[in-house]
Amino acid sequence: MLTGREQETAFLENHYKRTGSQILVVYGQRGVGKTALLTSFTEKKQTLRYSAGNCSSREQQYLWGRELRSRGKEIAEYPSWRELLECMTIQKGETTADKKVLIIENFQYLLKGDTLFLQELIRFLKEKKEALLVILTTYASGWVENSMISKVGNLAFSVSGFLKVKELPFSAMRKIFSDYTVQESISLYAALGGLPGLWRLLYPQNSAEENLIRLLLQRNSFLPELMIKWLSEESRETAVYDTILATLADGRHGKLNDMYAHTGFSRAKISVYLKNLMELELVEKVLPGTYEICNAFVRFYFCFLFPHQTSERTEGSTFYEKYIREEYNDFQLLTYRRICQEVLQGRFRTVELWNSRQGKIYFLCREDTGRKIVVDYSGTVCYTSKDYDVLQASMKREHVTVDSILIFSENGYEKTLTEGTVQILVHSVDENS
Repeated sequence: MLTGREQETAFLENHYKRTGSQILVVYGQRGVGKTALLTSFTEKKQTLRYSAGNCSSREQQYLWGRELRSRGKEIAEYPSWRELLECMTIQKGETTADKKVLIIENFQYLLKGDTLFLQELIRFLKEKKEALLVILTTYASGWVENSMISKVGNLAFSVSGFLKVKELPFSAMRKIFSDYTVQESISLYAALGGLPGLWRLLYPQNSAEENLIRLLLQRNSFLPELMIKWLSEESRETAVYDTILATLADGRHGKLNDMYAHTGFSRAKISVYLKNLMELELVEKVLPGTYEICNAFVRFYFCFLFPHQTSERTEGSTFYEKYIREEYNDFQLLTYRRICQEVLQGRFRTVELWNSRQGKIYFLCREDTGRKIVVDYSGTVCYTSKDYDVLQASMKREHVTVDSILIFSENGYEKTLTEGTVQILVHSVDENS
C-alpha cells in the first residue's frame, strides 16, 4: 500500500467489493499521485484504461476506435460510445467472474461538448450483466467541484462516489525520505509541496540543496518550463494570472487593496482571477481579505525564477547563492506554518489563524476541555527570545489571554525565555511523524 494513501485505498476497495457496477470520480491536481494510487489499487485486478484527449467527440471516438483496432479488436472506424464501451470491456470467450476496473483518464474532455458519453455509460452499465467499476479521473479539481454537477444534471445521481486525492502530508515525506534531516525535508517540502509526482524525481543520495538546484535551477531543468505549460493550459490571459501570482509571491501584497495598488488592475478583475486561481488550487484565502499561493511548486517559481528570468541559470549553484540562499529561510516559513497546522489539527478541537496588527500570524487553538493555547511557529531555525518578545507584545496589545504557549522549533530555543504566568511548551513537527 502506498505511504499516506491508506484512506484513499480503503475507499476504492470498498466500492470494488460492492455488488453490481459503480462509477467513481477520482480527481486531484497534477502530480498529486492519482496514477500511482490507481496503479497500486489495480495491481492484482483486471484493468482496462483509456486516456481521453482534448478534442471533439467525433475525433475522440475515432482515436479511441483506432487504439482498440491496434490491440486487435474489431470495431468501426467511427464507432459510437456504446460500441466503444462494449469493445473495450467484452472479451470473446471470457470466463473470469472477477469485477473489472475501467479507468478513463481526463474524462472532462468527454463531457466538454455534451453529456452523451455519460448517458451512454450509465445505460451500458445498467444493461451489462457483469459488474464493472468505472473510475473517471481528472486533474481539473475546480471543474469537478464547481461545474460538473450543473453540467451533467441528474446524471450525477448515478455516480457512486467522489474521491479527491489531496497532497500528501509532510509526515509522509518524512517516512519516505527518512534519511533526510527534518530541516532538509522542510526545504524540499517548501519547494515541491505534497506532490509525490515531483518527489519521485528526487535523488535520495543527494542533499536537499543539490536536488533543488538540479530539478529547478539548471538551465535545462524541465520543471520550470512544465509550470509555464500548466498555467498556459489553464488560463486564457496568462499575463494577468502571472501578474497576480507574482504579486502574491512578493509577500507584501496579499490583501485585495494591496494587489489593486500594486498591479493597477481593478478590484473586480482581481477578485475574478483570484476565484479562478482558487478553483485551480493555486491560491487560497487564509484570512478575511488575505490571500496566499498554496501550491508550493508555483510559489517557488514565482518567488525565485519568475523575477529573475534574464539571469543566467546555466550554473544552478551560482543562481542559488545569488538569489535564494539568504531568502530561503523566510520562504520556508509559510510552509512550516502549514506543516505545524497539520500537526495541530490532529491534536486540538479547533485551530484558527490569528493575524496580529504587526502582520505576524499565529495559531489560536482550543482543547476539548476549553483550554486556550497560542502557537508560535517562528522557530524553523531556532526560536529566540526576540520571537517570544514579539509574541508577548502582540498578545498584550490585542488583549489575548491563553492558558499555554506552544512553540514549534526544530533547532532548539534560547534558554533565557521567561515563562511568566503561563506554561511554555516546545514541540517539533517531527515528533508526530
